[in-house]
Amino acid sequence: MTRISREKTEIGIKGGVSYPSPQVACFGIPYTLGKRKAIRFLTSLSRMETLPVRLIPSDVTSSQKHQFQRQGRPSIQTLLGWVALVALALVQNTRAEELPKAIDLFPETTQAFASLPNSAGFLKNWKQTQLGQLADDQQMKEFWSNQQEELRRRLASAGWQLSLKVEDLENLCSGQAALGLISRPDVTEKPFSLALLIDVADREQNLETFFERVAQDMESQKGTLKKIDLGGIEVKHFSIPKLSSDGRARDSYFAVSKNQLLIADDIRSIQELIDAQSKPREDSLAKSELYSKVQQRIVRDQPVAEIEYFVKPLGLGKLLRSISVQKSKKQVDLLKLLEDQGFGSILAAAGSIQLAKEDLDMHHQGFILREEQVPESVQILDFPNQNALVPPAWISAGSASVMGFSWNFTEAFPKLRGIVDAYIGDAQFDEILEQIKNDPQGPQIDIRKEILPHIGQEFFTVTEIIEPITPDSKRSLICIKLNDPENKLYGVLNRYSKSEPGSSIEDVGDYRIWKFSNEEEDEEVIEFNNPGSKNENEEEEEKPLLNKWGVSIVNGYFVFASNPDSLVQVIENAKNESIHGDFEKIESVQAVRAMQTKLLSAEGYSFSEIDLADRSAEMQYELFRQGILPQSRSLMAIIAERILKTDKSKPQEFQGNKLPPYEQVKHFFTPRGLVVRSEKDGWGIDAFILGKKQPATN
Repeated sequence: MTRISREKTEIGIKGGVSYPSPQVACFGIPYTLGKRKAIRFLTSLSRMETLPVRLIPSDVTSSQKHQFQRQGRPSIQTLLGWVALVALALVQNTRAEELPKAIDLFPETTQAFASLPNSAGFLKNWKQTQLGQLADDQQMKEFWSNQQEELRRRLASAGWQLSLKVEDLENLCSGQAALGLISRPDVTEKPFSLALLIDVADREQNLETFFERVAQDMESQKGTLKKIDLGGIEVKHFSIPKLSSDGRARDSYFAVSKNQLLIADDIRSIQELIDAQSKPREDSLAKSELYSKVQQRIVRDQPVAEIEYFVKPLGLGKLLRSISVQKSKKQVDLLKLLEDQGFGSILAAAGSIQLAKEDLDMHHQGFILREEQVPESVQILDFPNQNALVPPAWISAGSASVMGFSWNFTEAFPKLRGIVDAYIGDAQFDEILEQIKNDPQGPQIDIRKEILPHIGQEFFTVTEIIEPITPDSKRSLICIKLNDPENKLYGVLNRYSKSEPGSSIEDVGDYRIWKFSNEEEDEEVIEFNNPGSKNENEEEEEKPLLNKWGVSIVNGYFVFASNPDSLVQVIENAKNESIHGDFEKIESVQAVRAMQTKLLSAEGYSFSEIDLADRSAEMQYELFRQGILPQSRSLMAIIAERILKTDKSKPQEFQGNKLPPYEQVKHFFTPRGLVVRSEKDGWGIDAFILGKKQPATN
C-alpha cells in the first residue's frame, strides 16, 4: 500500500469533518522511540469522551448563532489530530537541530572548509539571485548537461570519485552540507583527504535512489564494491581503476551515520567523522584557536549566512600542489620560498556570504588574519587606509572595472630584498640596484633616489573590453599617482628608453609615450654538436610577461599600458576635459559607490573596486563560448599562465559551444563592488553584488 493510499484509509470522518489520525501526521516517516511514545499518548487522549465544542464569535446575531450551532461540530479528536501533527513536526525539527555541526567534526588540520549551514535556505535564496536565475535559465540547460561528464572526469583525475550531482543537494540534504580538505602530512603517497558531510534526516527514499545511481555509475567505470563494517556502521568502498599509469587511485567511501551522509576519499576520514559524532573531538576545527580568532574578527551585519568558509592560505597552496599530478620543471619552489620568507604569518581567511538581501544579490563579509608582528618580507603588504580612492578623472566611460588601492610602495620596495635574493639563490638585490646605477652601458638610474621618492601611495588598475571580442580585447592600465611636481621622472624615462633595445618614442601634443618591445627577430643558429641534443641541466630562459608595453606620464599619473597603442586614447581623454568624470556619472557606478559608502568604517579603506560585470564578463564568456579562452592575452591571463604552468597549445577542456550569445544573458550580470580595510592584524573585506533593480551600464 502506498503512503498516499494509507493516508486515505486512515483519515477519520466524524460530523462530516475529515481529520488526520496521529499516525498520518508523521507523513510516512519511520518511527523513532520518541515518536512512538508521542503517538501512543496522543492516541489515548483522542479516545476520551469529550463535550462538543464550537467557538462562536461574540459579535454575531442570534440567527447567526443558531446557524453556527446547527453546523457540524468538530470533536476534540480533530484538534488532537492537529496537535499530533505539530508535535511530531517539532520532534522532527529537534532531531534535525541535534545533528552534529560539521565544524565540530572536522579536524583542525583542515586547510579549507566550506559549508551551507541551511541548504534549504541557500537554495531558496540562490534562486532569487541573478546568477541563480542565469544558472536555471532554459538557455543554459544544454550547456550544464554537457559539462557534467567533463567536471566528473576532472575531479576523478585528482582521485575524487564522489558521484554527486547538483540536484543531490536539494534531494538529499535536510540541513547542513559541508566540504573539507584535510592535510595528511604523515601519508606520503596522498598527503590530503577530501571529506563531505550532508545531513540526511528523513531522506531514506532519496538516499536509496542516490546509492543505486552511485552503484550504476561506479559499475560503468569498472569499479568494484567492498563493504566494510565500522562498529556496526556499513561503509561502502568503491575502487575504480586509475585513469593513467601515473594517475591517482580513485577510491570513494560512503557511509550513513546518525542521519548524516559521510563521503570521503579515504577510510580514515570516515572513521574520524563517525567517532566525532559520538565523542566530541578535542582537536576539532571549531575548537582551534585560529578558527575562533578569525571568526571574532569578521564584522557581520546578520548572524545567519547561506555560505561560510575558512582557509589556511599557505596550507591550501601546498595541498593543491600535492593534488596536481603534474610536476613543475621550475627549480624555485615558490611556496617554500614564501614560507621561508615568513608568509606563514598570514594565518587564515574566513567569511560568510548572504544571498538575496533587500538591496544585494550577494554580500560577502570576511577577514584575512595575520600576526601583528610580521617578518620584513611580509611587510611589503603595507596598505594604509585612505578616506577616499578616486581614480583619475580622465578614465574612459567605457571602462569595465576600476580598482584602487593604497600601497606604501616607497617603504615596501627595500623589503623585497629577501624575496629577490631567495628567488635568485644569492644575495644580489643590492648588487643589482648598484649595477643599474653604475652600468656604463645602461641607463644609470639610481632607483632609490630618482624613482622611489616620486611614487605616491594611490594605485589604480583600469580594464576596458574592446570589441569585436578577440583574445586581445582586454586592455589594462596601471595608474600610479606621482609626487613629482617638477616632472623629474620624464628625464629618467628618456634615459631608460635610450638604453633599451626595441624601444621607441611617440609624442602626442605635449605628452610623450615610451613604447617597448621584447619581440626579437629569429636568428639562424648553426650548431656543431649533435642535432637536437640539449643539456638536461640547462634551464630555458624565462620569457617576458609581455611582448609589447608602453608608459606615459598623464596629468600627474604614471600610466602603464599592456597595449601601448591604448595610451593615445588615454592622452586624448586627458586633454578633453568635457568628458572628465563621465565614468563616475554612470548610474550603476553611483549605485556601487553608495553601497561602498554604506559599508565603510570610520577608519577608511585600503582597497576599493567597481566591476560593471555586464561589461567585464563579456570577453571571458565569448572566448569560452568560442573555445579559445586559453588564448586570452589579458595581463592577468598571462600571469596565471606563468604561475599555473598552463599550456595554451592545448584545447579548452570545458567546452562552451552550447552557451547562448552573450547579449542574451548579459542582463544577469549586475554590478559588483569591494572595499577592504586594513587592521593591525589583517584585512577586513566587504564584497557585494547589487540586485537587479540597479540600472544597466549601457
